[in-house]
Amino acid sequence: MARPALSEEERSSRRGALLEAAERLYRERKRLPTVLDIARAAGMAKGAVYLWFRSKEEIFVALLEANFVTLITRLLPVIGSLDPHPALAAGMFAARYLDLLDGVPDILPLSSVPNNIFNEHLPIESLSRLNRNLGAGLSKAGALLERRVGNLQPGQGAALLLRTWTLTVGMWLTLNMPEDLRRILDAPALSIFRRRFREELEIAVTQLWRGALIGI
Repeated sequence: MARPALSEEERSSRRGALLEAAERLYRERKRLPTVLDIARAAGMAKGAVYLWFRSKEEIFVALLEANFVTLITRLLPVIGSLDPHPALAAGMFAARYLDLLDGVPDILPLSSVPNNIFNEHLPIESLSRLNRNLGAGLSKAGALLERRVGNLQPGQGAALLLRTWTLTVGMWLTLNMPEDLRRILDAPALSIFRRRFREELEIAVTQLWRGALIGI
């Protein structure tokens, strides 16, 4: 006797369970787990995973997309409450942005997974969907920023947010060193790297926004 088809609610629930399991394992192991491990952690058979995802890389693109959606959703009210004065808006955004990043702790590690891992095993349509959705989110947040603060031409708000994100990832990759590597930073030639990511990012984002909003 054939099994009854899953309802949309059941399909969504099981897909969500797979993503939750993958994210939990990634936090524990600091690397992409196998499809088998993800299935076991979600209480499913390995074959069931392929009803939703074609590979572990596709699962992690979905995770990254979900993290971006969370970040941008939380970013909108922050932008909407910024002081309209550009100089004040820059510092206010930087401080609140750091709090937002703390609330989405997996987004930076996921964004830092080497691109070649995804490029070799991921269908182009999955990456295209991620980029389309990210672009739509940035455009929405950027348009709100242009209305709230001013001094920005159409499209410049989204561009500023994109630059903020690329700055964030680059600084995280540079300053988020493993503990064993940190031990060698006492060497005088490496003193430039003895910096705290959160403090440096707040300074850098404030300066970026001041330059974009008031030209200094």
